Amino acid sequence: MNKATQDAGASEQQLRELTGQALGEVYFRDGGRRAHGLDVEFTDIEQLEIDL
Repeated sequence: MNKATQDAGASEQQLRELTGQALGEVYFRDGGRRAHGLDVEFTDIEQLEIDL
């Protein structure tokens, strides 16, 4: 999910879904080691900044 994804025509909803999936996988599910089946959903987000 980067500017290229947005530039490719991804909608705001699609960007939110992709961000939720990525954050869920990396942070909450820890690459499959925990929280199996957890869904992460972004609602009412105005701005999000993540440093890796």
